[in-house]
Amino acid sequence: MGPRAKLNDLHLTGLVDHTESILEPEEIRTRHLLVVDDDPGVQDLIHDVLSGAGYRVETAFDSREAMERIAERNYDGLVLDLVLPAEDGLALYERILELNPYLRNRIVFISGEAREHQLKRVARKTGIQVLKKPFNILDLIKVLQDRGL
Repeated sequence: MGPRAKLNDLHLTGLVDHTESILEPEEIRTRHLLVVDDDPGVQDLIHDVLSGAGYRVETAFDSREAMERIAERNYDGLVLDLVLPAEDGLALYERILELNPYLRNRIVFISGEAREHQLKRVARKTGIQVLKKPFNILDLIKVLQDRGL
């Protein structure tokens, strides 16, 4: 499956059964997520799949853009890459919480480049495990759902 997979592609390939619902009826309220990743391909893939799963998704390329967006509007949750230009995801996480503590348990970390000691540091400081790229997009949806998103 290519990098621009749609939720329907997941149905057609049998990865998601047609009778399987991504969001439960009581969760129909559209969740607003911000995806922060400096890789446009990853941004596009996550945006397309989560939008297809019923989320409203916006993207940011770096910490500056992410902080601007968070200051301008409320998000239900974030998908945050640990390795970003100019500032790492953990430092950005701490700044986000200063601005909006509501997001503390509503952030999912992703990373393709973080080293093992960085992943352990994130888990120790935040209690949040990191989805390592490449990850199964359905795992991301499950983690979001586990966080109430």
